[in-house]
This record gives sequence, structure tokens and C-alpha cells, in this order.
Amino acid sequence: MSGLKVVFNKEMRRVFKEPKMIFSLFILPVVLMIGIYALIGYLGQNMSRDIEQHTSVVYVQNMPEKAKQLLSDFTAQAQVTDFDSAADLEAMKPQVADGTIDLIVIFPENFMESIENYEEGAAIPDVQVYYNPMEDYSSEAWSRFSAAVDGSLRPALLAERIGDMSQLSVFTVNASGGGEIIDEQRASGKMLSMMLPYLITMLLFAGTMSLGMDTITGEKERGTMASMLVTPVKRSDIVLGKLLALTCMSMLSAAVYIVALVIAMPSALGAGDMAFTFTPQQIVMVIVLMILLAFFYVALVSLVAVLAKTVKEATTYVTPLYIIVIVAGLFTMLSTSGGHETWEYIVPVYGVALALGEIFTQELTIVHFLLTSISTLVISGVLSAVIVRAFDSERFMFNA
Repeated sequence: MSGLKVVFNKEMRRVFKEPKMIFSLFILPVVLMIGIYALIGYLGQNMSRDIEQHTSVVYVQNMPEKAKQLLSDFTAQAQVTDFDSAADLEAMKPQVADGTIDLIVIFPENFMESIENYEEGAAIPDVQVYYNPMEDYSSEAWSRFSAAVDGSLRPALLAERIGDMSQLSVFTVNASGGGEIIDEQRASGKMLSMMLPYLITMLLFAGTMSLGMDTITGEKERGTMASMLVTPVKRSDIVLGKLLALTCMSMLSAAVYIVALVIAMPSALGAGDMAFTFTPQQIVMVIVLMILLAFFYVALVSLVAVLAKTVKEATTYVTPLYIIVIVAGLFTMLSTSGGHETWEYIVPVYGVALALGEIFTQELTIVHFLLTSISTLVISGVLSAVIVRAFDSERFMFNA
């Protein structure tokens, strides 16, 4: 046990006594993360503000005066240009495609007369609208025009024809009550469950990957591992000391990242302060799962580091594992909540990400939590045992 403590302290000192290591592991990523998310939020708000303040460029044909009056809310926010039937519509369409014109609206000739003199069975006047859904300004112009037509023009003309508009309503929905019922705590948890489990699993592995390869493969390359192995310290203590130190550093690094994400995400998502608070049980579950996942990553990366002869070789082996971790996180981020099979919680990485997401949405059961925790611990233990055996092999430890 004393040997384990010596190795653990050595590894921790190696990181925390080196200012460059502290800066690169704990400070720079946080600054970059908060800066990037703040920039995303700022640019997103600027884009939305720019679209809202943009004066739509609209070309109209045959728009009656009455329609102009009823669509005054729309035309007040647009630069409306009338064009006659002699204009070349086909020549104007490319200008919609390239964003020069936001909207082209063509009313049929005698539009008002057709509506006022409508008889059953007659052709219904059709207003043609051309817009580009791939252009933000054009899409916004179409949304504003549609809202104005549905909110003002169509109801007014229908009222003139029919009189009592209630005759058109067989029944109403939510006219006297009803509406949305939202649990703000659960809604905020749903937002967190889409991003945080994926980011936690990815960031934990990223931190473990760089630290683990340097701690084991790097020391093998530099020759310091050979010096350590000939000391009186048991090799099992060396393994456990390194694994525990790596787990602690990975946890600390990930915790710093997550705090930075929780601070920065609301501004990036434009969500303001998210109404989400953790219960003591949720806090314990998150901590346990993060510790177990960090231990699993450390064992996995350390096993690769032991088997590799150089840091470059270890990086080649670890990169596919990193891709698998990213894919596993994406599966949970893009899946629906609830209804998961029990066996899914046993799958390494994916099960933990799944459980973390359900903690935020308050859907995780004790049974699924225990399944995820025990399976992750067992697999990590098996990997650690393999690493201990590898440390006893001169072929692996001395690159023979």
C-alpha cells in the first residue's frame, strides 16, 4: 500500500508542479470553451437580429389597393416594388435564387372582382408566391407574408363574403381554456440531456487519452519506467497508483470542462438561465457514473499504452477508440428519451451516456443505474487485471 501511495503522489506531482501542464489541462480548454460558446451565442443573436431588422425586397404584380391596406403590417417592413405583366418573370427568378429579391408575389388579374363575384363551382383565385427557403431573408419574408395573409387578408375577405365567420367553425380548440403544460425543470433537463452526456463522455476520454499515453508509453520511451520497475515497489502497486492518479486527473479535468459548459451553454443556446436544479440523489448518481467512466477510460487507454512501444504507436491505436466513444455519445444525443432496453445500460460508454441523460430528465431507475455502474466497474476491473499481467511481462514493459 505504501508503494501505491508513492506512485500516486509521484504522478499527481508530475502534473500539478508543472505550470505548463496545469495551463494546458485546466485553464486553456476552459477559456477556449467559454469563449467559443459565448461567440456562438453572440453571432447567433446578431444573425437573428439582422434577419428581423432586414427590409424585405418584394416585387408584386396586380396587388389590389384593398389587399395593400389589409397587408399593411407586412408592407411596412418591406421594400415593395410593383411590376407589370410585361416584365420577364423568368429573368427575375434567378434573382430570388441568388438573394437579390426576397419575394415575388403575383395576384391574378381582377383578383377582387373574382372574390366579390364568386359563385359556387367557379375557379378559386390563386396567388403565386416565389421565394427561396435556403436564403434567410427570403424565408423570413415568406413567413411574414404568410402570417399577414392568414391573419388579415383571408379572414377579412371571408367575412365580407359570409358575414358571420363563426358559421365556418364546427368546433374550436382551446378557445375557453387548455394550452401548454410545461415542467420547466424537466424541459431544462431535456436540453441538458441532449448535450452534456455526449460532451462528458467525449471530454473524459480526451483528457485520459493525452495523460495516459504520456504516463505509461511516454515513460517507457524515456526509460523512466524501467527505473521504476527495478525499485522494491510491487508492480501491482505501480499499476494501481498510476490508474488512480490518472482517474483523479481525468475526473478533475472533466469536472472543470463541465462547469464551463454549464456556464456557457445557456448563452450559446439563447436559453438564458435554465431552470434546472440537481437533487442530492442526482448529484450522487452523476458523480458515481463519472468516476466509473473515468476509471474505465483510464484502464482502456492504459492497456493500449502498455502494449504500444512508442507514443506515436499508442496514438494510432487509441484514435479508433476515440471515434467509437464519439459515435456512442452521438447515439444517445440523437435518440428519444425512455423506452430503452435493459441490455443497453450494460454496453460500455453508451450505457453510461444513456444513464447520464436520464438523470437529467429524471427517468433513470435505480435498477438501470446499478446495472450501468456494476457493468462498468466489472469491465474496468478486468482491464486493470490485464494491465497488471502486462506489467509483469518484460517483453511489454521493456519493449523487448
